[in-house]
Amino acid sequence: MSNYVEVEIPVSQDAEWFRCLRKKMSERGIDVKWQNGYFHITLVFIMNVPDDVFIYSILYKSLEYKVGPMLSLDKLDAFTTSSGQHVIYLTSSNPSKDFIDMVDSVREAINSSGCDYSPEFILHVTLGRVASDQYSLEELKEIIHEVEMPSFTIQLKTARHLRYPDHRVMDTWTFFQDEKSAKEAYEERVRRAFRNAFGNIQLYTDPDKFE
Repeated sequence: MSNYVEVEIPVSQDAEWFRCLRKKMSERGIDVKWQNGYFHITLVFIMNVPDDVFIYSILYKSLEYKVGPMLSLDKLDAFTTSSGQHVIYLTSSNPSKDFIDMVDSVREAINSSGCDYSPEFILHVTLGRVASDQYSLEELKEIIHEVEMPSFTIQLKTARHLRYPDHRVMDTWTFFQDEKSAKEAYEERVRRAFRNAFGNIQLYTDPDKFE
């Protein structure tokens, strides 16, 4: 079963740069299949998961109780996929160390689990796809680079594990805004686990519980 891990990226359809990009494509008569509101960065694409591998537990250390990395997006570009489609995408010319560390941690976790996964990582938010027989990649890039792309910075909020090709959500991780809130949430979970464990001990050692 193929699946993938992604982080959600909030991109506004009404942003001036995005409206300008769509307008230029329309004016040139380029038929673009726009992403239409579902924007994300794929951290790893997994072609096969062994039967004895539980992805959630593999990714726990990389994504649970983590502060959402900051990421500045400031560049529009395009590349061609192995299937022959051009992908118009948004990316970062200088991704933060926290973001790169998260990507490396996720991919190393998947690698160590024995999963068969795509070895290449391209930091990109897909905006639209164009059939390669319409325009060459060079021509498409010339049009894209006419758009003025202002930098904007976001803090990542959510990571998800999804099944492919139906995109069914299998697992979700919610990031924290800062170290303090992440630490407090972790400590509260430890306290709850201790209370539950202590309660079970009482249940099986207190004769009154069985009356």
